[in-house]
Amino acid sequence: MNVNDVRILFEFNHWANRRLLAAARLLPAEDFSRDLRSSHASVQGTLIHIIGGHWVWLQLWRGEPSKEIVARCDAVWDPANFPDVPSLDAAHAALERDQIAFIHGLSDHQVTANTSFENFQGGQWNFSLGDQMQHVVNHSTYHRGQLVTLLRQLGQTPPGTDYTTFLLTRSAA
Repeated sequence: MNVNDVRILFEFNHWANRRLLAAARLLPAEDFSRDLRSSHASVQGTLIHIIGGHWVWLQLWRGEPSKEIVARCDAVWDPANFPDVPSLDAAHAALERDQIAFIHGLSDHQVTANTSFENFQGGQWNFSLGDQMQHVVNHSTYHRGQLVTLLRQLGQTPPGTDYTTFLLTRSAA
């Protein structure tokens, strides 16, 4: 994996997240936060988990100690801070800008070099930055699949977010 691969991977991830945020905008307010007994309860909770997860990892990549990230996480990503889709859109847009700036500052060496860090349970992990970034995008993909199910349960037709759909859309643009 190199920097260009990372850029494309995150371009895909941002595109897919924006598509699901757009789909969530079509929901009545009560459906946005309705507890559907899923991993993160609702469309709102699942979107917060996806975007918040990206925020957590970006802080870690920037060098913030995991204990400090965990201490701030609940307050920053409290569902009360995101009562509607526009508030999540704004958080996602800011995060997207920060991720792009971070990625554009990377070298191929930084992407492939192993880094040791304390995970959120206090253990030590040693992975390349590229592997960590692949994990974050994979994590988002997993939860986007849950969002598709939640949207269908709420009577919506979710957008396609497959990587091949992204590639076709990207090449058409």
